[in-house]
Amino acid sequence: MAAVRAAFGDRDGVTVDELDGLSVTLADGAWFNLRASNTEPLLRLNVEAPDDTAVARLRDEVLAIVRA
Repeated sequence: MAAVRAAFGDRDGVTVDELDGLSVTLADGAWFNLRASNTEPLLRLNVEAPDDTAVARLRDEVLAIVRA
């Protein structure tokens, strides 16, 4: 999660909140939340964006950082 925060935290127009995991809101209104599951040993990623293409692009970018 620290790597994801570092990758997104310095971008223009981005807000970061660490109240419940890591929530990042981008300048275009897209957002994601990455947090540890309460019931399983894994990370949960929720993504919302204006369209399916933007969701897929943001999801893939976050997952690439997590998997690296």
